[in-house]
Amino acid sequence: MGEKKFIQARDGEKNSVIYVCADGTEFLRSGGTRAWRNNNPGNLIAAEKSGLSIGRGGSFAAFASQEDGFAALEYSLKNFYSDIKLDKVFKKYAPATDHNDPEQYAATVRKMTGLDAARTIGSLTKEELDEFKLAIMRVEGWKEGKTEPIPHAKQFLVKGIDGKPMGGLRYLLSYFTGDGEQKKIEGETSADGKTVIAVTDTRTTVQLHLPRPDPGQSLKPLQKKVGGGKGKTIVAAEVTTKPWYSQTFSQAVAGEDSKHDESPRQNDLDAGHQELQEAPLSPPAPLSTVKQAGAVQLSGTKKKSENHVQDVIKEAGVYVAWEFDTKRGSEKKLEKLPYVIAEMSGDQGKPLMKGQGILLMRNNKIRQKVPFGKEVALYLGNDAKVQYRTTPLYRVRAEEGLSDVVVKISEIKGTAYDPSDELPSDPVSTGTKKVYSASLFGTTWLKFSHKFTADEALEQSRFEPPELQAALQQIFGGNASVSGNAITLSVVKPNKKNMVITWQAAAFQNCRQNIPSITNLAAAKAEIIPRVHPQTYKAFLKAAFELDATALEIASGWRPMLGSVLHRVGVGLDVSRILVEGRDLKLSRSRTSADTAYINLLTQKNRLEGKKTLTEDEKQELKQLVAQETNKREAATIAIRNSDSTSIRTFIHKLRENSDVKQTFDPWEMDLNTRDNSPAQPNHLITGNEKLHGTHLHITVRDTELGY
Repeated sequence: MGEKKFIQARDGEKNSVIYVCADGTEFLRSGGTRAWRNNNPGNLIAAEKSGLSIGRGGSFAAFASQEDGFAALEYSLKNFYSDIKLDKVFKKYAPATDHNDPEQYAATVRKMTGLDAARTIGSLTKEELDEFKLAIMRVEGWKEGKTEPIPHAKQFLVKGIDGKPMGGLRYLLSYFTGDGEQKKIEGETSADGKTVIAVTDTRTTVQLHLPRPDPGQSLKPLQKKVGGGKGKTIVAAEVTTKPWYSQTFSQAVAGEDSKHDESPRQNDLDAGHQELQEAPLSPPAPLSTVKQAGAVQLSGTKKKSENHVQDVIKEAGVYVAWEFDTKRGSEKKLEKLPYVIAEMSGDQGKPLMKGQGILLMRNNKIRQKVPFGKEVALYLGNDAKVQYRTTPLYRVRAEEGLSDVVVKISEIKGTAYDPSDELPSDPVSTGTKKVYSASLFGTTWLKFSHKFTADEALEQSRFEPPELQAALQQIFGGNASVSGNAITLSVVKPNKKNMVITWQAAAFQNCRQNIPSITNLAAAKAEIIPRVHPQTYKAFLKAAFELDATALEIASGWRPMLGSVLHRVGVGLDVSRILVEGRDLKLSRSRTSADTAYINLLTQKNRLEGKKTLTEDEKQELKQLVAQETNKREAATIAIRNSDSTSIRTFIHKLRENSDVKQTFDPWEMDLNTRDNSPAQPNHLITGNEKLHGTHLHITVRDTELGY
């Protein structure tokens, strides 16, 4: 058991005692005597007054250690028996009404210690009192039994939309052990819809991966291997393990102290009888039911929250929340911003919960119950990855006496930057709630966004042609040149010809507007370009090399306060222009007349549908618009395709064929998921996202560690 210290104790089955350690691990003591099981050499009752008790086992107090048990015994003797003679002590300490023999008790202690019966407890020296306590322990009985850790476990029951258990469904369980080792278990649900039991040595998070059905379909048994091949999966549940008490109780040893133990309960007797009759079944493990809530859409389940089961941390603590307000910044929700909640010790942080993976923020808010006394902070963006974690932010303490601690974080545009404003300050207390204020600047984004190195770029491209490896090392090694209003880099393609990559000054406009240290292109080359994941440049370069392009112009890479979080965590990159066979192919388009006609129809249709009441003429007009809608949309789609060049379409198709590329948005088509076998949708330049990508080609690369 090493250095672990018990901080709580409570009753277990079969007269056992459950001990809880400071790190949350639990142990079960069974067998032996009550005094040993409770660390209570004097068998003091649960109502003892020393203040050292951490709980109870049976009718008796339980202590963190034998030393604490002796200290409590000494406190009791000195405070309640000080003036009593040694031959009279046990009439009160172990009265006959509790089925004791006080005279025999006193005679036994006297024989063990040799102390004069006429003396009082208060007259004993320290050494004599220690001998007296040891004698009491021997009379009470101190025999060791078995101490074993209580494992944590989780099992899932999978149900379909109809609520019936789903047997024969392939699944993958994934979790981390206390040593940080990742475990994966593949299997097939039993006839009653259950997975195997994931057993861990500590509290951790277990993910249940299930095959992802085709859009609009329900879960059904599949023969595909969940973790490999072309089968796609969803994370159907992400649940914290719970102690598997029933398993540990089933292996508990019977106590050897009939005097101080309670009579066996009926279920204990039944279990013993069963053991004589047949091999017992494995005790039920902590179970979570996962029921499909609806049909599956392109990005996963209809409502992923309905397919997730979340346990609540049980120990006492404070709800800590970090709430982000972007009204004075990007004005965009920081949806799916990766984060890890870290428990801080000095400048070092570790996940608050062992085995905790990277989570994605929802609705600009993070909330977690934190045990009293712990200091916690956030690792954000790609700094949430375990190999980085250099910049803990918005650190607060879970103060005892509070129910809630809230950090309100305002994203602030502009180059005014004060690092002290990043620290939670100006607390306002209302009852048991304390609210802090803090700021998120462009420089803050820069600080927690990882700056990739040439070595990391090489590692990401180790299976690629040497020319592609060399090009990536040039980009991340800072080999580009600043000339006028652009940064340029000439790289060699596999055919030994050159291709020029250009970053115009406009690519860094958002950075210059929000980060005071980015004052020129030299600073942008050093600090901004390498904050884009090497996989993004690799995807663009690979497609451009295959097309034998001679030039590639980057429109935007990493930036702190524009668009979604994809660019801010380095997995997004935009290209505005490629040069192929002497042709300058600009990745932009304007609306066609067919686009305009379709948009006008939708505008009129939406206007009429928004009215509470319609005249007869308006009803007829709406009917005509609905009848024309399909033809107008098809005409606009044909016009979009006709405005697309073959070389551009080839370039984009090569990107979509790259398994590292998750999304492509361009002036002609929008592909939300390149791996879902669904066709890309035409870009009609109607929605905000469609308009944004009317002037460039955007790709998002996969980063499974971040959850993308």
